[in-house]
Amino acid sequence: MPSDRRRILELALESLQNQRKRLDEEIAEIAREIRGGSTRSSGVAVKTAAPARSRKSSRFTKEERQKRSARMKAYWDNWRKKKKQ
Repeated sequence: MPSDRRRILELALESLQNQRKRLDEEIAEIAREIRGGSTRSSGVAVKTAAPARSRKSSRFTKEERQKRSARMKAYWDNWRKKKKQ
């Protein structure tokens, strides 16, 4: 019976360590975003065992980016025209 309890505790510890590693990675990612991607230390000790995950693909397709660009150019052109008046 004690060996069963020991095994359960080992599994619980392993699970908590995995959660801690994931949380440490998220903390590091948020700290990098707050710093603007610089490499300065934030004063928070963060343990990272693996590099942060990178985005696999772009959030927008090429066509969506072009449409957005055209909309924003039109918006700012209109804004400049109104400002001159």
